Amino acid sequence: MGKKEAAARIKINRLLDEAGWRFFDDANGPANIVLEPNTKITETQINDLEDA
Repeated sequence: MGKKEAAARIKINRLLDEAGWRFFDDANGPANIVLEPNTKITETQINDLEDA
């Protein structure tokens, strides 16, 4: 991944966080984004994909 793409992804993630989007349940409340209906994925599973 190029430096520009990485910087863009970080910026987009920050903007989504500021807008209140939550992929995972946290102290601010339950997840409010559904990637696939009736499917629950954990942050650990996402992190494991990065390590593969």
